[in-house]
Amino acid sequence: MLKFKLRRMFFLPIMLCIILALAVGCGTIEAPSGGDGGNVGGDSNVGGGDDPSITKLASVDASGVIFIKDGSSFWVYWEGVTGAQSYLVICGTASATAVATRIDLTTLSGFTMPTSGNKITVKIIAKGDGYADSSPTSITYEEGKQVRSPEIISFANGIITWKRESEVQKYTVMIDGKTATETISNTYSIAELDSNATIEIIAANADSSAATSVMYNAESGKLCALPISDYTLNGDILKWNAVSGAIGYKVVDLDFNSYVVDTAHYIMTIRNIVYGVYPVMPASAVVGSAEIVPVNINYLEGSGTQADPYIIKTPFDLRTIDYYEVRAVEKGGAKNHYKIADDINYNTVSVLESDSNMFTLRKPFFGTLDGDNKTLSNISVHHNNGFWAMFDYIADGGIVKNIKFDNAEINNTTQTDKHPINSAVAMVAYRSYGTVTGIALSNSKFNVKGGGAAGLVIHNYGTVSDCNVSKLSIKENSTASLGTAAYEMAGVVLENLNGGTVSGNNVTTLNISGTGSNIGSSAGIVSINRSGAKVENNSFDSVTVKNVKTGKEVGGVVAYCADGGTVTDGNGRLGTLTVGNTTISAKTGNSTSPYGKLYGKKG
Repeated sequence: MLKFKLRRMFFLPIMLCIILALAVGCGTIEAPSGGDGGNVGGDSNVGGGDDPSITKLASVDASGVIFIKDGSSFWVYWEGVTGAQSYLVICGTASATAVATRIDLTTLSGFTMPTSGNKITVKIIAKGDGYADSSPTSITYEEGKQVRSPEIISFANGIITWKRESEVQKYTVMIDGKTATETISNTYSIAELDSNATIEIIAANADSSAATSVMYNAESGKLCALPISDYTLNGDILKWNAVSGAIGYKVVDLDFNSYVVDTAHYIMTIRNIVYGVYPVMPASAVVGSAEIVPVNINYLEGSGTQADPYIIKTPFDLRTIDYYEVRAVEKGGAKNHYKIADDINYNTVSVLESDSNMFTLRKPFFGTLDGDNKTLSNISVHHNNGFWAMFDYIADGGIVKNIKFDNAEINNTTQTDKHPINSAVAMVAYRSYGTVTGIALSNSKFNVKGGGAAGLVIHNYGTVSDCNVSKLSIKENSTASLGTAAYEMAGVVLENLNGGTVSGNNVTTLNISGTGSNIGSSAGIVSINRSGAKVENNSFDSVTVKNVKTGKEVGGVVAYCADGGTVTDGNGRLGTLTVGNTTISAKTGNSTSPYGKLYGKKG
């Protein structure tokens, strides 16, 4: 009953004019000592006496003590103790008896209002007829102390309970942005909520306020942290609105690796693109994590439609394609459109990945990337193990077109000779089921140690057409056993597989060389053409292959064409092919001399 009366008293008109000015240290419960409890106020029973047959009152709960400034008054409130009829309040050498669970400390003779940085200690002793006095509860108040975000410690039967902080004068509970109540209690019931809602609990005093915000899920009946909203981007620095009550933020990248940061921003210079962010709540809180799925992060201008494509202007913009492709899959496979709006010079980019200034796009690409004949220049890649290309995987229906690459340098070191083809490098794609068309690669160098290399695509199951490769150097630099695994080199496509078509491409001035006799199947256009694959109407001129391994085939267009594969010259020009120091005149090779302008060997 006393607790109920206290709440009613707090909302009397006289209390509505209170000015928030709280700042309290942590309360502690102390046993009486010396003259602090003693016979202050002439009560011979302070401290409880020595009669063990008399029940001793419980002490006042220090966590429930609230200090409130009201103009020239300075109130202290506490929760009532069962059986207590009055309370002895002691502050320094002054004391007074309160019959209610509050008192204005300025009514104590000799009390001085604390100023900023000063502390006072108040002791409260519960008294009641037929009971021994409680042990004194001691609470220290420090003027000007900042409040902290309320920490939710339990949620049961629709009642939210948060940790009470002594410095807090008032808590305000907001439901979906509207004030639900103002209270000095540390609980609130949402039992009557029948729909999802945002709940904000604001702790305040005159000097500061702090809030904790949570989401209530009516279906599950649980609380969870608010999702992050309002992402903004400055270069490669991602920022977001802070979530009240969070002690940090878990940043999740596109590979679902996570990194915890304590500020509301994240720098993506050497990390993967951020997929989403969610707040980290205190360990003792009963609030669950927000969903990782973010609101859309506006990495790029545009809406991603064919009429209004996402606009790419910088190297960082290009990296964000992975984010949009992942989100497109989540949305049911909507096709994104991208357009490169400016030439991009990678000399302006610091090292991003290993010693490279360009990241591989690792997510399956279902969209359309139109380079608009813009140039990506001075790409530098230093890759160790595995394969490298701008796209790992172009899916069926994906299109990459009209991009110029100039002065690219790709360096790759393979670590195993068991699967050397998986250590291959190319400029555009490692594996493509889509369309690669209108690409130009010029003035570039590919250096490998083991594995293979191709100008544009490693494994093609789709279409590679109307591309131009000029002044490309491919060199195998290994003298170790790994070097013997350098068995495929080509100006356009390394392997054209069942269903793949390579047509209308042109290669001019391609130089393939190695260290010793370690170069395997090599060609101006396609190294290996598999059964069910087509190579047609391609042109070449000035293709030179040196250091060929004995028995390996070399072709101006195709090195080796399997049974069931087709190679036709059509309108393609078959120019100069040189193997070692020998100029090849034959259109097709044979078993004893597998060198030919159209193909070197057919199986």
